[in-house]
Amino acid sequence: MTRARQAGIMALLFLIPAVLAGTGIRLAAPLAVAAIGSGGAEEEFDEPSGLIGSRTKPAAAGPQLVLAELSPKKAAVPSGPVTYVPILYYHYIRINPNPRDRLGFSLSTPPAMFRAQMQYLADQGFHAISLHQAVVAIKNHSGLPSRPIVLTFDDGYADFFTTAVPVLQSHGFTATSFVISGRMGWAGFMTPSQVVAADSMGFTIGAHTVDHVALAAQAPARATWEMKQSKLALEQLLGHPVVDFAYPYGSFNQYDMAQAKSLGFETAASTMYGTAHSAGQLFELSRLRIGGGLPLSTFAGVVGGPPPTSAELRSL
Repeated sequence: MTRARQAGIMALLFLIPAVLAGTGIRLAAPLAVAAIGSGGAEEEFDEPSGLIGSRTKPAAAGPQLVLAELSPKKAAVPSGPVTYVPILYYHYIRINPNPRDRLGFSLSTPPAMFRAQMQYLADQGFHAISLHQAVVAIKNHSGLPSRPIVLTFDDGYADFFTTAVPVLQSHGFTATSFVISGRMGWAGFMTPSQVVAADSMGFTIGAHTVDHVALAAQAPARATWEMKQSKLALEQLLGHPVVDFAYPYGSFNQYDMAQAKSLGFETAASTMYGTAHSAGQLFELSRLRIGGGLPLSTFAGVVGGPPPTSAELRSL
């Protein structure tokens, strides 16, 4: 993929939320396996440190996998009773450190923008509920507070704890952090003590595999091990069950869904785009990606709220 084409894809991605906001449906059946790149010539992609790194023929990660995650598919049309609740997912809460790193930019929400988004949710009467509360409502088709919303953060980056948590606490918001268990303590990731601290503050810690591999690209035994060991490691650290899971890169198949359920997870989050959920889709839970230079007016459309006020726009 040329850089020009990659840049074009990134530009189109920013238009997706405005076009698809609030729909949560698609006409085709859900994809069983997310698009997975086989690699090729040496290419650039976002490293955990936020710097551009290079890989030759990546086996289980690389720019095409990241691009697949950044190009969300619409979730299947829900069957049966439907519960409406936007489930947002973030990656970094930071200023992208390398202007040349377009993938890093797409995965990053600047702190000032994040504060403005959370202020907007508070001003407009949104209720940030836990993922578990949403799952219970979806499963039982029971009621939720007005303007419910779920906030999730993928990968367990340190800036969730240092930057996002103080903002969330200032509004009384809760959130789920999906932690890559094998990367706790790495540069740029939360330490085990920070994961424990976030949990003790009332934030939910979910599993995101041990090594952040594309599960659909793995042998069944490896896929099971990645899910099971990440759950066990986090449960041992926290001292209580971990029941939420997110598929790295949105890559999963029917086997992975069945394993997630059999391992004791109550839900598994995908990267498919949607806001309407049914009990039969709890192991391919749709979410809405937030990142990059998303205008506050577009964010408002994504979450199904009114246009931001002049004061809210001036806060940026």
